Amino acid sequence: MARALSYMEMARVFDLIAMIVLLIVLVLPKASLSAKPALETLGPKTPQGLDPTDLDRLAALEDQHFALPENVDRSVDLAEMDLRLLRPAWALSTLAEYDDRGDYRVFLLETTAHAERLEPADTVAAAKRGLDACDHDPKCTDGARVKINLIAASMQVLIDRHIDPQKDPQKAKEAVASVLHAATAKGKAALPQ
Repeated sequence: MARALSYMEMARVFDLIAMIVLLIVLVLPKASLSAKPALETLGPKTPQGLDPTDLDRLAALEDQHFALPENVDRSVDLAEMDLRLLRPAWALSTLAEYDDRGDYRVFLLETTAHAERLEPADTVAAAKRGLDACDHDPKCTDGARVKINLIAASMQVLIDRHIDPQKDPQKAKEAVASVLHAATAKGKAALPQ
């Protein structure tokens, strides 16, 4: 009888081990997702045109942004780098917390990022906020105003002509090109204010 009891106990132990192994196999995630770095250097330049020193600068700006989140200057630098790397969503994410500060540079970069994402309504709205901020900031240059106006005008034409750049990219390209072609070297003559 003692032998039968230890056999039953052993069977239960093996059943318990088998259930634990089965549970681990079923619960653990599958290796169907492969993680890749967001940016990497491939030789002297990355596909985005980023050389290793720029990658180091980007890392330093990211560190400074998270260490000093209230520093608008560092965040603007980081957003400019994001735009240079063709990452407008990253730039918008970086600048989102500074909308209430009234800094025209934030709105200029947001205007640019929305335009790169082909979001005409958001582009025009950010441009209006940028021009309002320029009116209250003596540091706002004529060059910044021209950039904001030019980007806003190129997206406003899409709104006015009811062109969806996602559905009709060729028509959108032609409409934007017509606005950019109409811009003069001085920057203000053909742009709506």
